[in-house]
Amino acid sequence: MNALALFLATGCGTSGLSTRPPVDTLDTAGDDSPVGIDSLDPQWSLPDEETAVTITGQGFSGKTVVEFGRSSVTASVVDEHTLVVTAPAAGVETTVDVTVTSDEGTATLRDGFTWAAEEPEDTGGEDSGGDTGGDTGSNSGAGKVGGLLQFQLVQIACPSCLGMTSSLQVSAQAAFHTPTKQSWVSWLPAIGTCAVNPTPTAAASAYLDAGTRMWLEYGPNDHPEVSVALSAGADGLFAAEGLSADDFVRTAGYRVELAGGGDVDAFTEENAVYTPDSIASLTPAEMLYTEPRDAFAAQIRKSRADFTWSSSGGAAEFAVLIDVYSASGNPLAQVMCYDSDSGAMRVPAAYLDYPSGSLLVIGMYRYAVASFLRPDDGSTVETVTTFGVLGTGTLSN
Repeated sequence: MNALALFLATGCGTSGLSTRPPVDTLDTAGDDSPVGIDSLDPQWSLPDEETAVTITGQGFSGKTVVEFGRSSVTASVVDEHTLVVTAPAAGVETTVDVTVTSDEGTATLRDGFTWAAEEPEDTGGEDSGGDTGGDTGSNSGAGKVGGLLQFQLVQIACPSCLGMTSSLQVSAQAAFHTPTKQSWVSWLPAIGTCAVNPTPTAAASAYLDAGTRMWLEYGPNDHPEVSVALSAGADGLFAAEGLSADDFVRTAGYRVELAGGGDVDAFTEENAVYTPDSIASLTPAEMLYTEPRDAFAAQIRKSRADFTWSSSGGAAEFAVLIDVYSASGNPLAQVMCYDSDSGAMRVPAAYLDYPSGSLLVIGMYRYAVASFLRPDDGSTVETVTTFGVLGTGTLSN
């Protein structure tokens, strides 16, 4: 396995989305399109501060919206070449694309804005990936992403219907890499939107030598109640094996311990991972039927594809992921809707324009995205913790 698996499912809801190289490398700054972005002033902010930003470019007219990564803000249009916006507080050190959408079209400035503890050095262009893993400066990775850790539990309503052998999947994976401006989660749709066949992007495809062992632990340092051991493979990817439901304590803060070695120093980070609570009172309840004869009984209407759930404990966001298959089992598409963890979501009819009778594999994922800093270089390790439920349904008019 040469690419770290991300936290949302693809293909029969297998709770792991293989990352791929970034597919969107377009930078529209200064091009000849109707809308363009020339510059931002300032280009950075402290992680916990909102910051007034002036954007210069072209094609700024009518209703104009600016996105910092996946966060949308309303822009004040000074004239067709100038916008004033307030960049939100990110809460973590990271770099994101900036997108402007006006009546004239859309433009994106790759890696246009950074949240960091201090003003980043101007490198004069895109990160070329030329940094080496041996750079152990205390702040050399500030404002960049230097790793990913994911921890998840998925309950499967009818595993035999989906060619699986267990009704429960618990997994933990992690990797550390040369700091990069690319985020592991920047490909997700904006909050409150849906996408067809979303394409994940990888922040890195090669990992640093960080030793051979790391742990996720819950409870006292001297006698932890739960200790999840992750072992590193030859490619540097850490993974745990043989996990059970008892390893995933809900609404719990886990510390991360890395034995260290090679390019990453040993460290301990308290409360680096916080797990969400389970999903309860899910409707339509028929999607959770466990017997093969009852599978796909849930009728998901194209015009009113409503899903509701209840849960307690902290979680920030929610996704409904639907894999659509023909009645004979051929894959047609994947639909992903992404929103806040409000307890209800409707998938718009435009995203379910497939033949009635199509078979659906429906994943509902409650999760939290957070981060902590690597002590050796100050880069951000993104963390994703997920509680998911996987069921089945049939598309109807």
